[in-house]
Amino acid sequence: MKKCKKGFAVLLLGLVLFLTACQSQGSKKDLQLVTSFYPIYEFTKKIVGDEADVQLLVSAGTEVHGYEPSAKDISRLQEASSFLYLDPNMEMWVPDLEKTGVLEADRTIQASKDLILLPGQETDHDHDHGAEDHEHTLDPHLWLSPYRAKLLVASLRDQLMERYPDQAASFEKNAAAYLKELEQLDKTYQEKLAVYQGYTFLTQHTAFNYLAFDYQLQQESIVGLSTEEEASLKRIQELTDQVKEAGIKRIYVESTSSNKLAQTLASEAGVAVGQLHTLEGVPQKELDQGASYISLMEENLEQLVAGFKDAMKPKATEAVTEKTVANGYFEDKAIKDRALADWEGDWQSVYPYLESGQLDQVFDYKAKKKGDKTAQEYKDYYQIGYQTDVNQIKIKGNKVTFVTDKGEETYTYKPAGYKVLTYEKGNRGVRFQFEAEEANAGRFKYMQFSDHQIAPIKSGHFHLYFGGESQEALWEEMTNWPTYYPASLSGQEVAQEMVAH
Repeated sequence: MKKCKKGFAVLLLGLVLFLTACQSQGSKKDLQLVTSFYPIYEFTKKIVGDEADVQLLVSAGTEVHGYEPSAKDISRLQEASSFLYLDPNMEMWVPDLEKTGVLEADRTIQASKDLILLPGQETDHDHDHGAEDHEHTLDPHLWLSPYRAKLLVASLRDQLMERYPDQAASFEKNAAAYLKELEQLDKTYQEKLAVYQGYTFLTQHTAFNYLAFDYQLQQESIVGLSTEEEASLKRIQELTDQVKEAGIKRIYVESTSSNKLAQTLASEAGVAVGQLHTLEGVPQKELDQGASYISLMEENLEQLVAGFKDAMKPKATEAVTEKTVANGYFEDKAIKDRALADWEGDWQSVYPYLESGQLDQVFDYKAKKKGDKTAQEYKDYYQIGYQTDVNQIKIKGNKVTFVTDKGEETYTYKPAGYKVLTYEKGNRGVRFQFEAEEANAGRFKYMQFSDHQIAPIKSGHFHLYFGGESQEALWEEMTNWPTYYPASLSGQEVAQEMVAH
């Protein structure tokens, strides 16, 4: 009996030691996630909770755009279960790592996947660029709007759930709790900024486009999207005059970059200096003291409201349409005949994307930009405009193939001149006409292209009018204009093209 007790004690001791060893080995979770910079780091931690270890790659004080991973960083990326980042327009070094094989597609998660970005081109600001010029085709600063932060968290949640189904239930639960907090933050922004719609705030660089866009504000900046740009003396003088004219009382700087220009401008214009967090990097000391995405965004809101309280109420102004050819302003002598070759290629209707909801972000964009309709009203308008049963069009030489669910029909076309139409707003459009040589072309006998151009040029997309009665009958059609984009584009790419151009 004593031998049995002694044996049991040894067995129990061994079991304790075994479990202790297991706990020690298990202190490092199986799921190892590396995130690019702070917003993605926090969003990911909130979603995964205790299910994974989350590491931050780009530390506070490091410029995210121009960051170059060290050999140690590359090792971390290769050992990670997944690497999560925002967008190639932000982490501009990610595509290079993918091309070299350091990052594999099945181990990366892009937070902005399927999200539509605002245009990021500089248009009329006069800037001097540093030696390393970062060109942003699209604006990546989505996280600086609480409304967009919700979309990013939802995107990360969905991709993490798909990749790690065993932890999906936990991810979904954690994300739901965090999205509730972000929803409240978004609501607070809406409520507190509602009375300041149309007000202008001036920042160090153009990082707050989404915040301005989503809450109906106007942002001006000293330089563009890159913090490495330098403003010219001409730009400083323009802004000084604008600050005085618009009654702006505060210029916002960032704690993470030099603010000498902003300080100079504030001194010249006689206004105060405030601070807005870009959250690209948050020092560990601040995180240890309780700083978070939500607390820092709340501080940003307080700063904006404080600046607007003393600012001059903006004067009501009418929207001015730029007098360009694309907007329908041109001289008749500039119009030139066009050949079918301008539209040669394989094209797809955008109507299926409207029906599937893939263009909903476009309608949200239009509603916020113009303010004359709701997103749903825009969708209803385009529902009529885009509607068609011709899903694809193939144009080669003088032959056009129309593809419907019932099959294909191909006809041979010859040019039939053009027609200039004047619209209610006073702008005009040109429809380039073609006629099928076949007598049995039916509803495809007459065809008119409209692509906002008036002379020979390769088309990027077009509206198509077709019918079997006459060219004159088609002139009367103003509400239904089936629209086609290159067949090679995905629905998300089509939507991005619509917003970017």
